[in-house]
Amino acid sequence: MEMRNLVKEKIAEKGYAIGAFVASSSSLNTEILGVNGFDFAMIDFEHAQTSLETALDMVRAAELYGTAPYARVYNPEDGPMMGRMLDIGLHGLMIPMVNTKAQAEFVIQNTKMPPIGIRGKGIGRGPLWGAYENYNKGEVDEKSMVIVQCETPEAVENVEEIVSVEGIDCVYIGRLDLAHAMGVEDPSTSPELEANIQKVLKACKDAGKIPGIFTANAQDAINRIQQGFQFVTVLNDLAFFRQATKTRIDDVRKGVEGDKYQVDDAVFLK
Repeated sequence: MEMRNLVKEKIAEKGYAIGAFVASSSSLNTEILGVNGFDFAMIDFEHAQTSLETALDMVRAAELYGTAPYARVYNPEDGPMMGRMLDIGLHGLMIPMVNTKAQAEFVIQNTKMPPIGIRGKGIGRGPLWGAYENYNKGEVDEKSMVIVQCETPEAVENVEEIVSVEGIDCVYIGRLDLAHAMGVEDPSTSPELEANIQKVLKACKDAGKIPGIFTANAQDAINRIQQGFQFVTVLNDLAFFRQATKTRIDDVRKGVEGDKYQVDDAVFLK
C-alpha cells in the first residue's frame, strides 16, 4: 500500500490547495470541511485545546472525504513532540515562529528520518501498522509536508536562507502576526507589509518551494491564489462560526425590533 499526500497531488493538478484551520478541536467540524470539499484541514494545537487523542479522531474524519489532515504544532522547540504528532497519521506539520535557517534545520532534523533527520521509525498508525510498506524507507519523508511559518520581520529577512534548507516544503505567511510584529495597524492597506509578502512569495518561487498564506475572506483568497500562492487557508472554524451566528441573530433582531435593537460590538473580539 502506498502513502499519498493529497495536498501535493492537488497542487500538482490545479496549482493550489485550499484549507481551513480547525480550532474547535471538533472531529465533526473537520468532517464538515471534508463534506464541503476542502483540500486540507489544519488542526490547531498552537491556539486551541486539542489533544493528540482528539486529533486522531479529527484525522480520521478528514480522511473519510479525501481531505488532507495537517496540524500546527504548539511548541516549535519541542522536536520529539513533532514526531509524535506525525505518528497519528498527519500528512504534514506547520511550525510557527521559524525565523532563522538554524530553526528550520532543527525542524527538519525532528520531522525526517535518517539520513536527513533523527526521527525514529514507527509501527503505529502513521505507517498504518505496516500497511505502508515503504513508510520507514523514506516514503514518509517524501510524502509528508513540512511547513514553516513566516511571522516576523526577522523571518522575512532570512527567508532566502530558510527556503534553502532541504526538506522544507512550504513557507506560510502568518499575515496578522507579521503585521503585528511590524507595527502595522491595518494589514489590508500597508505597502510595507505587502512588500514583505511579495518578498516571501518570490523567495519560495525562486527556490521551488510552496508559498502559503492566511486570507481574510473569499476575495482575498482569490487574489492571493492569482498572485501565485499555492497553500491557502480561507477560514478558522471558530471565528467563522462566531461571525456567522452574530450576523444571523443581528439580522433577525433588527427585522423584528427595527431601530429599537442596538448592537453592542464592544463585547466581541473583532
